[in-house]
Amino acid sequence: MTIKKTYPYILMIGSIVGLLASFFLTLDTIKLIENPTTDLPCNLNPFVSCTSAATSWQGEVFGFPNSILGMIAFSMLFAVGVMLFSGGRAKKPLWLLVNFGTLAAMIFVVWFFYQSVFNIRSLCLYCMIVWIVTWPIFLYTTVWNVQEDHISLHKKNDEFLLNHHGKILAGVYLLAVLLIFIKFKDFFLY
Repeated sequence: MTIKKTYPYILMIGSIVGLLASFFLTLDTIKLIENPTTDLPCNLNPFVSCTSAATSWQGEVFGFPNSILGMIAFSMLFAVGVMLFSGGRAKKPLWLLVNFGTLAAMIFVVWFFYQSVFNIRSLCLYCMIVWIVTWPIFLYTTVWNVQEDHISLHKKNDEFLLNHHGKILAGVYLLAVLLIFIKFKDFFLY
C-alpha cells in the first residue's frame, strides 16, 4: 500500500494538533512561571496533571520548556506537509533530515513518556496529545522514505514495515496504554 496521498495529510493534521498542544502547554507554563500556585485547566486529577510535568526538571531538559521545541518542530513538519500537498518535491538529503528529526522527536517522546509514567508519576494532557501525533509522524515518515527509496532498513525489514505499519502503530499505542494502566492501576481500579 502506498501512502503518497495520505502522508501529506498525516504531516499537516498531526503537526497542527501537535503545534496546538505545544502552544497551549507553553501558555500554561508561562502562567505557572507568573504564579506557581495557579491551577491549570489541564489538571484534571492527580493522574492527569500538566503542572506536574511542566514543573519537573524533565519538562525543561534544555533549560526552557520542552513545548517550545514542539512548536518549532511541528511548524517545520507542517511546512513539509504543505509542500507535498501542493505537489512540491524534495531531494533525498531533505528526506533524510526529516527522518532523522522525527526519529529524534520519537526518542525524546519515548523518554518523556517513561519519565512521566515512572518518575513524575503523572500524565500531562498536552504531552499525551504530542505523543499520540509524534508516533505516526515518525512511523509514516519512515514508511515514506522506504517507499521512495531514500532509505532501506534491509529488504525484509522494509517489506515488513510497508506491509504492517498499521499494526506497528496500533502495537505502540496498545503498549503505551498497557504501561499506563499497569502503573496507574490503583487509580483505574479503585
